[in-house]
Amino acid sequence: MQSCPASATIQPPHRRSAGTVAAIFCLGLSHHTAPIAVREKVAFSPENLAAAHHDLLEQGLATEALIVSTCNRTEIYIHGGQDYHRQTLQDWLCHFHGVDPRLLDGHIYASSDAEAVRHLFRVACGLDSMIIGEPQILGQVKDAYQAAADSGAAGPVLNRLLHWAFRVAKRVRSETAIGSAPVSVAYAAVSLAKQLLGSLEGKSVLLIGAGDTIELVATHLREHGVGSFTVANRSAERGQQLAEKFTGKAHALEAISELLHDADVVVSCTASLLPIVTLETVSAAMMRRRARGDLMLVDLAVPRDIAPEVGSVEQCFLYTLDDLNDIAQAGMRARREAAAVAELIITDEVGEFQQWRESLDVVPAIRRLRDHVEDRRQEEVRRFMRYLDQGQDPHAVLDAFSKALMNKVLHDPIATLRQPCQDATSESLVAALDILFHLSDAEG
Repeated sequence: MQSCPASATIQPPHRRSAGTVAAIFCLGLSHHTAPIAVREKVAFSPENLAAAHHDLLEQGLATEALIVSTCNRTEIYIHGGQDYHRQTLQDWLCHFHGVDPRLLDGHIYASSDAEAVRHLFRVACGLDSMIIGEPQILGQVKDAYQAAADSGAAGPVLNRLLHWAFRVAKRVRSETAIGSAPVSVAYAAVSLAKQLLGSLEGKSVLLIGAGDTIELVATHLREHGVGSFTVANRSAERGQQLAEKFTGKAHALEAISELLHDADVVVSCTASLLPIVTLETVSAAMMRRRARGDLMLVDLAVPRDIAPEVGSVEQCFLYTLDDLNDIAQAGMRARREAAAVAELIITDEVGEFQQWRESLDVVPAIRRLRDHVEDRRQEEVRRFMRYLDQGQDPHAVLDAFSKALMNKVLHDPIATLRQPCQDATSESLVAALDILFHLSDAEG
């Protein structure tokens, strides 16, 4: 008795064994797991992202790679490549930044496949942010994706994953109240300024940097009465653009020492690798501004822009991203409720994305099936074209052609069904036919 081939066995939907599609893997650390002193050691600057992407690919750690590096997190997403595990990527991260591997002990998290996808979706939606639902992270993820694409590190799987994440974030924004209030790290900084200085009417603000975060802070400050803005930035053009938007003046970074004594609030967020506001600079400025009162400094950068020692200067109040976490809790009840709804949306979307990834397993089989049927079709076309050339009735030729093609395509499947099978495999084949051709629906 001849048994049916093992490949004919049909797996129940969503319970099949793992396919050949390479895993998606995520490794990272964030404000949830590591203090700023650790995060800043492994933060990627815009200038070294391309080198990092190339290094991941050249070492065979991935065939596709994405690095998300913000003030609150550094995360590496990879797809394909050699066999890898958590320690491999952690070692690479430490080696790339030249840090002692022991620095990251207890701070790293890792996930793969569905959980890695879920994590990225949560990050893009702002559910993993210091302030739930803050919208800036989506723009940062988009920037990270653009950097990966520019480096040639984003292939078909990560392309689909990132565009899916953007769509999920848009859906969460439109279907929940997660973005109903303008709460963000920038807004938290403004709230802290009001708490420390009282009314912001008539206060002077020095903005160091001219990126999106600084612009958002300036927007909130203006909404709360600040009318005087000064911008210090490395790029004169970008600094001038931001200054004009808020009716302020633009200066080079070298002018900071001359600008500090006239400011009530300093907000800094640049990509500098070293502090650009030092203890000596601030001490000298405070000597010149004794009559102005307290100076509030908010450092939103990783690595830090403002030397930590500045906080020890009398009448200076220095706050970092970590300090903002406390005030970020206020007024978050509605956002937490919205986040619960968003989690359900993400669960659905993760399931759909995983179904797409699993569908990649059958692509080669679909290609073989199409090629097989196409060969049979071309054979019959060539054979029946001769009858048309002989002047036979086209309707009769078409009818005969369709029957011949049908018989040729179905010959092998029917022959397999008729073979004696063991282990009830014939029942699986019949079930497969019902599923593939919707025969049960047709009978109903």
